[in-house]
Amino acid sequence: MTSLSIENLAVPIGRKLVLKKVDAHFWGGEFSAILGPNGAGKTTLLKAIMGIIPSDGKINSSGEDGLRLPLQSFSYLCQLNKSPCQLTVIEFVLLGLVHQLSWNITFEQEQKADAILDYLGLRNLAPRQFSQLSGGQQQLVSLAQSLVAEPKVLLLDEPTSALDLKHQVQILDLVRQYTRDKNIITIAVLHDLSLAARYCDHLLLMNDGEVQYCGKPKDVLDSERLGKIYQIHVDVGCCVHGHTHVTPVRALKTD
Repeated sequence: MTSLSIENLAVPIGRKLVLKKVDAHFWGGEFSAILGPNGAGKTTLLKAIMGIIPSDGKINSSGEDGLRLPLQSFSYLCQLNKSPCQLTVIEFVLLGLVHQLSWNITFEQEQKADAILDYLGLRNLAPRQFSQLSGGQQQLVSLAQSLVAEPKVLLLDEPTSALDLKHQVQILDLVRQYTRDKNIITIAVLHDLSLAARYCDHLLLMNDGEVQYCGKPKDVLDSERLGKIYQIHVDVGCCVHGHTHVTPVRALKTD
């Protein structure tokens, strides 16, 4: 089974540790979320896993064959940024195969791009310019670009930020289904605790550069600990569909 383990991971910036001795384990077929207030170290953790920023500690990964995963097996989708890119959607998706591309795009590469657009229900967007899509469509196409190379580890930084409710649910539905279908590891930074509880198998709750709690949503999302970490009064309960639901009540007064 594909696995990813993090041991004693730390990220120093100047004299400050922005990530402090993080330990975590992830498994293929599981969708995990990193939660926490702004400045908790969530994006820093993703970037350290991807190797975008230097870190101390150990990051070990292995595929189903037991061998270490190469960097090309990791895919990172950063926060949505409205782009003036003049590429068509199919051209934009093909950039996800950058490690395989040469001067000529092969028929097999075009097939891969077509296949992932089909999987995500985006085939009708293929000839359109990426820059002329809505924010939700751009995020879905960016997800297609991240998946076209068939990664074993998918890292998503706030994939639902600035999206309406329909596109938030649509993206998380697709990510969860793909994670299970392909038995990959997916780790996403999310801010909506209720959506994280509904879609994710495993949660990491961070604060001040450390993982404070980790486990299944029902075990992590406790009103008292959320209140301390987010400095807010919250109600944690179950919705009519049986999913854990977090309702913010009011912010705590601070000195």
